[in-house]
Amino acid sequence: MNCHPAQNPLAVQFWLWGQDVLAGYLEAFGFRKYPNPLGKGSSIYRKEGVGLHSSAAWQKTPQGVLVYLRPAEGFFLLEDDSTLPALPGRAETVNCAWGLEALHPFVEAYEAWIVQQAGLAYRKGLLSNLPPAARRARTVWEGWVFARPPLSEVMLEYTA
Repeated sequence: MNCHPAQNPLAVQFWLWGQDVLAGYLEAFGFRKYPNPLGKGSSIYRKEGVGLHSSAAWQKTPQGVLVYLRPAEGFFLLEDDSTLPALPGRAETVNCAWGLEALHPFVEAYEAWIVQQAGLAYRKGLLSNLPPAARRARTVWEGWVFARPPLSEVMLEYTA
């Protein structure tokens, strides 16, 4: 099941990760940069079972490798990550809500780290300059990332 574009916080998160790559934050967070195994396109960043690419994000879960594929705006479950960022011929589709819930702890930890490292002004500045395609999902992203402690306290400062 595909994620509805206006209700998909990953539209914002991918744009933020792209900006963070330019500022060196993904590597500072501990991601290692690898060339795309397909021989073209953007690099792949990996850290402890999590992978990021301009077209996909994935993480190992007890059920298998959960993959979010941007072009499909949907989540898939794979046995391993050997074909990523491309999906293999057979990939099990999973519910968007389940995928977002499974990916949330990683994103929340990363966003908490960004706030610690770069400060609220950095993220606030990026969010105020979102491209139109991501802008419509900003409120959904804020609710997804900041809705739960410990970042809920930061949200009070962030929205002020």
